[in-house]
Amino acid sequence: MTPDPLDDERRWAADKRDFVADRRDDIAAERDTVADARDAAADERERLADVRAALLDERERRGDVHAAAQGLPLARPSAEPDEPVREHDDGRRSRRQAARERDDHRAERDAAAAARGEAATRREAAQPSTMLAKVFAEIAEHLYAADNVDDVLLQVAEAAVSTVAGCRMASITVGEAGAFRTVASTDPAASATDDAQYQAHQGPCLTAIDEPVVYAPSFPDRRWPQLASRPLEFGVQSAVSYRLAGANATAHSSLAGSMNLYAVTADAFNDDARTIGLILAAHASVAARVVHDRVTLEQRGQHLRVALSSRDEIGQAKGIMMERLKITPEAAFDQLRRSSQRLNQKLRDVAARLTETGEIDEPGPR
Repeated sequence: MTPDPLDDERRWAADKRDFVADRRDDIAAERDTVADARDAAADERERLADVRAALLDERERRGDVHAAAQGLPLARPSAEPDEPVREHDDGRRSRRQAARERDDHRAERDAAAAARGEAATRREAAQPSTMLAKVFAEIAEHLYAADNVDDVLLQVAEAAVSTVAGCRMASITVGEAGAFRTVASTDPAASATDDAQYQAHQGPCLTAIDEPVVYAPSFPDRRWPQLASRPLEFGVQSAVSYRLAGANATAHSSLAGSMNLYAVTADAFNDDARTIGLILAAHASVAARVVHDRVTLEQRGQHLRVALSSRDEIGQAKGIMMERLKITPEAAFDQLRRSSQRLNQKLRDVAARLTETGEIDEPGPR
């Protein structure tokens, strides 16, 4: 896919702004760390000064006690200066205030960094490749939870609307024995546009049954004269359809069809949009085939369980008839078959009734 230069430039500018802001926050954080260390050192110096002052006070107190005991005059000055103590207290208060302001600034930077991270995540998620990967992951997550192929195809159609630029609505067309029907649609207008093509026996959704990609930049399109401008009646002005079929798809396969994307403006699908739609269509084919195969295997398993259960019931009924009527296994089976025909009931139902009630419908072989 060819990236949009304008989108790339916008993303680059946003990433550059985030980088500069992150670097600015890193420098501020380093500056705050240095300031915290400087304040811690100042606090330690003042603590040591307080310890020294306390030691001097204690020494002077002891000197006063000794002088008093000897009857000597006190050597301490009559008044002690308290300016250093006040300076220490003022310095501590100033540093505490500065530390609180730095904490506030840290919180603001953290909030701004978190907002930038969220914006970067949104920009990354908005890129087509990221959105497509997310869509594939969601489809894969619910793939085996789907009850049938139609559920998977509807999910793919909804994914196309949310992923492909310009797509306003989408539908899935399936061909069965020469007839076509819409099995999934995100909007009534999409279904109506499909029906108009079925009625005209032509249109992008039908042409795409045999071609990988069919783009109609506007309607009417000279490729489909019978369709003419019918899509415009439903607000559809451009469309792109993709083939949904595997290499071994048969005429009766539910996978033979097309995925149809409709827009309300002319020439709405650029090269990137059509490429993303093509990838989605390929994924839809694989996903639908997996579910189709799983459902088929489940149905076959159910049929096999029914067949095994029927065989057991028929075997039990044959045993009852053989024991009571003293006949061979072949004769017992013929007896059950005749009862089934006469009563117009399935053989296993006749056998089940016999095993449950013990009653034999006919007295013996004919």
